[in-house]
Parts: sequence; structure tokens; C-alpha cells
Amino acid sequence: MTAQLNGSFWRELVLEREATDDDGDSWVYQLPEERFGIITPLQGSCRIEGRDGRGRRSVTLVPGEICRIAPNNPVRLSRKPPGRPPFKVACIQLPVATLQRSLDAHPTAPVRDVSALHTLRAFDPHIASMAPMLLHAWQTGAEESYAVAAAHYLAEYLIHPVHTESPGTGGLSPEQLLGVRTYMELHMSENITLNQLAGEARLSRYHFLRRFSAATGKTPMQYLTGLRIDAARHLLTADTDPISQIGRLCGFPSPENFARVFRKHMGCSPSEYRQRVECPPFP
Repeated sequence: MTAQLNGSFWRELVLEREATDDDGDSWVYQLPEERFGIITPLQGSCRIEGRDGRGRRSVTLVPGEICRIAPNNPVRLSRKPPGRPPFKVACIQLPVATLQRSLDAHPTAPVRDVSALHTLRAFDPHIASMAPMLLHAWQTGAEESYAVAAAHYLAEYLIHPVHTESPGTGGLSPEQLLGVRTYMELHMSENITLNQLAGEARLSRYHFLRRFSAATGKTPMQYLTGLRIDAARHLLTADTDPISQIGRLCGFPSPENFARVFRKHMGCSPSEYRQRVECPPFP
């Protein structure tokens, strides 16, 4: 795999766009020691291999997902299976010092160390949607002040990953909620059980159910379904994969189940949703 790389050289924010060719294999992405990285697909899906809290493993990254890379954690990107179309990814590099300043300014943030942000895969359509906008800003000649503002915003966002979900009285701690949500995102395509989620929070099934509902206003399975619908909506608009495959990636056991749950939440079928987004009605 040959990496075709185009990069910006703002001091505060470095952007790179890398693409595979048609007959290549893989490449290693290595960050400078003082930089924190974010990788997100712009087109197609890619395989990322590296280390995280679960040891060395390999995950598939699709549009709407990101890989967060702490310093001294090289990752290998590849196209798997080999027959898949070429992909393009955006790579964003933030100064570790910028992240550390944000951490120091928020002593109660759920994340206390830059290395704790490292994860091979997380569903984050917000950052994923920012990547092409940042690339466009660079290509159209945005000033360094734009990059500084974007870097500071990303730093604040990264250290408050559950800022819209503060636990209520008797709810989960921010660390527990972050751990459970991360588990849901990493295993979205699998059959996730209540016992598995309770284990992530280190609580009994009964106490987990009660405290999760107090924290979010939803049961764990209602919350998980919401994440799956959000992921499906993004993939339906960002990729051209078959709808049945998108349903499986998002954890729906059959096309019929995917269509029924999607219609219940969105008022239309997945295919109708894709058509509406591709061909929006005239005002």
C-alpha cells in the first residue's frame, strides 16, 4: 500500500490526508513524541492494528469512527480484506502541551492523563465531521489563528467526552459512564448483554441498571440502541455499503430488525433515509 500524503504545516495543528493505492499492502503511522493523533476515515474503511488498554489488537475503522493515538504508540493501517476498495483517512495531530493545558485547567475532568485518551476505535461523528472541514480550511488558506482555535476546541472536547451526560443523584461516576459508553462503541457490532455492561462498571446487574438510568434517563439497552441508530444514520450517508451490511456493523441481528428499529426511531426505513439525504426535497 502506497501512502499518498498531503499535509498542512500550521504550528498548532497538523493535518494529513493519506490514501491507499489499488494494489498496496499497509503502512505504519508514527507520531512525533510531542504530538497526539486522531485518525478518521474520509472514504471507505480501513484496518488499524496497535496497542491499547486491551493489549495488541486489530480493529476496523469506518466513517464516523476515530482512532485516538497517544505519543509512542505507532499504529499500522491496512486495507482488509484485500478486495476492499481503496480508502482515504484524515490524520490530525495536536500538541500534547495543548491537551495538557486543558487537563490542568479542569482538575475535575474524567480524564486525568493524555495517555488515557488513547484508543484504537471510538464512535465520534462530531470529530469525524470536523476532519474534512479542517482540511478544506487548510486548502483554502486559513490563517494560523484558525488552527489555534481548532486545536484548543479539540483539546477541550477530548477531555470532556461525556460532557452532555452528567450523572444524576445516585448515578454512575463519569469514569464509569465513560467506560460503559466506550465498551458499547467498541463492541457495537456484537450482541452486548446487560451483564457485560454491568461488569464494565464493576457493579451488580441490579445496581448498574438503577444507576445507569439515574445517570442518563435511559435504560442501558435504550442508550445502546440510540448509539446504534446514530452510527447507522452516519454510515447510511457517509458510505455506500449495502444497507444489510450497515445493519450488521451497527449490531442489528437481521435486516428486518434493523428496518423495524430504524423506522421506530426515525419514522422511515434505512433506504428511505439514505434517499432523503442524497436527494433532499426542495424547500
